[in-house]
Amino acid sequence: MKTEPELAARPGALPIPPADLLKIIGVLPQDYVSVGRHLFRVLRVHTGLRPGHKVLDVGCGCGRVAWHLTEYLTRGTYDGFDVVPELVAWCRDNIAPRHPNFRFEHVDVANFHYHKRGAIQAQAFRFPYADDSFHRVFLASVFTHLLTDDFRNYSAEIGRTLKPGGIALMTFFLLNDESRRSLVRPGTRPRFWHQSGRLMITRRDDAESAVAYPEDMVRSILHENGFELQQILFGAWCGREQTVSYQDVVIVRKRGRKEHWAGAVRDTALRLTGWLRP
Repeated sequence: MKTEPELAARPGALPIPPADLLKIIGVLPQDYVSVGRHLFRVLRVHTGLRPGHKVLDVGCGCGRVAWHLTEYLTRGTYDGFDVVPELVAWCRDNIAPRHPNFRFEHVDVANFHYHKRGAIQAQAFRFPYADDSFHRVFLASVFTHLLTDDFRNYSAEIGRTLKPGGIALMTFFLLNDESRRSLVRPGTRPRFWHQSGRLMITRRDDAESAVAYPEDMVRSILHENGFELQQILFGAWCGREQTVSYQDVVIVRKRGRKEHWAGAVRDTALRLTGWLRP
């Protein structure tokens, strides 16, 4: 059996995307493999990913995680989509032909930072997959570029396409007491200078360049969409040391149908009695 480092070394001698494509996602050529390997390991260790699982990669970019999954999902399937057509085209040309169980799709969704001319607004976008399709869904640095209504819709779509009991892993810049204190420290990157509703952003002229969400807001929206919080792995972005990741990693489980309805009834009862804020 291959060890994990062997699996992630250079799957099937796949090529590395050219520098002009890597620049779009902000990754240097020498970091493409290491960053993808790290995300693969986090996904495997913290979500219980198995070789037979059906996986959805929201915002797949130029395949930095898919690159490592090709020799791991031996009995499963991988679907990825992205708003940048050049990135999807590279994956279709270089990964999909060697791995027929890997599929990549371009979606014409508007994002001011990555795809200004998209025809579909993120807050109204329906993922192009059937209900209850996937065992695992992951989003690496997607919600760091989406605003509130987009986050609400994507959360609902993750819940719709994830199988009951399935796991979703997503990354954020989470605002809480600890991270807010760091915003004023010299050298903290990214610098969230501006308020946008309850969110913090780095640039007024490009709000989706980098977005930070209050932790309690993230918890609430995910709960509303049928998720049970499993774990938060706080990241190094605000100066923490000995972390698993640069961004904050949020891992949730989709409640089963009986759990979901029981939770909805409970929440309604709590709101009626004044114990839960609307």
